[in-house]
Amino acid sequence: MKKRMLLMFLVAGVLATGCGNKEVSEVPEIHVSEESDTTSENVMDKTDDSETNEDETNIADVEETLSFDEFKDLEFYFASGAGGWRTVLQIKEDGSFSGEYSDSDMGSVGEGYPNGTYYFCAFEGKFSEPVKVNDYTYSMKIEEIHYKNETGTEEIKDGVLYSYSTAYGLDGAEDILVYLPGAPVKELPEEYMGWVRGSMENLYASELPFYGLYNEKEQNGFSSYDISNRIADVMAATEEWSITIKASLENDALTQVDMNEKSKELYDTWDAALNTLWDALKNDLSEAEMDALLKEQREWIADKEAAVKEAGEEVAGGSMQGMVMNLKAAEMTEERVYELYELLK
Repeated sequence: MKKRMLLMFLVAGVLATGCGNKEVSEVPEIHVSEESDTTSENVMDKTDDSETNEDETNIADVEETLSFDEFKDLEFYFASGAGGWRTVLQIKEDGSFSGEYSDSDMGSVGEGYPNGTYYFCAFEGKFSEPVKVNDYTYSMKIEEIHYKNETGTEEIKDGVLYSYSTAYGLDGAEDILVYLPGAPVKELPEEYMGWVRGSMENLYASELPFYGLYNEKEQNGFSSYDISNRIADVMAATEEWSITIKASLENDALTQVDMNEKSKELYDTWDAALNTLWDALKNDLSEAEMDALLKEQREWIADKEAAVKEAGEEVAGGSMQGMVMNLKAAEMTEERVYELYELLK
């Protein structure tokens, strides 16, 4: 389990800096029809003022609105760096959001959990409509947030203590500021830039290269990444690590215990990639498509478990049983990863 958690952080930590481009909505040309002179001058003045005010309101509506649709291909990250704690957030077109916070302390052990402590929460909620602050900043609030596990509770699974917490980066928020790509860095809070500067390819860039979120009260900053780019990097890292493990199994002088451990590491590598793709699919597919895929996934899991069990029975009781079962699980999971990857292209 310890190696599995490390691998999950390895894959999840492979990030490519995404740079979104804000598309400015085109304001339609407004035509005001001329009224006849049959009405009184006072009525004409009142009618013209009404039409002018209505037109100005329509223009303001276009200029003041930021569509959540601009976030649909993005993931927002608040993190300490690869392999450390992180909060991942995705926002849908209707302003609803979902995400996870995770951290691990492998040295925090105790009775019943020799493999360390894992801090975690899965959450979902909804943002209010963004309100324009200036040309590169919008403000919104968290209208609601819900946690999958009751915060402050704990449980032990597979020798690991799971401690369920709140969403670090979002908790305590009053206003969430949204910074647009192209925002002048010198005008952004230094507290925000302190969190996200490491995500910028050019540390000295004068403009923000991505969408950002800033928990103004708690001074916590999120950067954003294009999901498709991140998934491609995760796939590349998984393939590279998989090749390394397979080469070691084939060429290195390993004991059977070593081979059992490495085969489990191979399976964990592909399983972590599968979970990453699954999270991306949940954000990419419609509810109906996701329901159908979930049914298909459950059938695949049942088939995989049956095939792994059958493979193990062929060498039941032997020292190779663990390796044989791990390799079968890795093989089927690798195939499934590529099937799911095709759905994201």
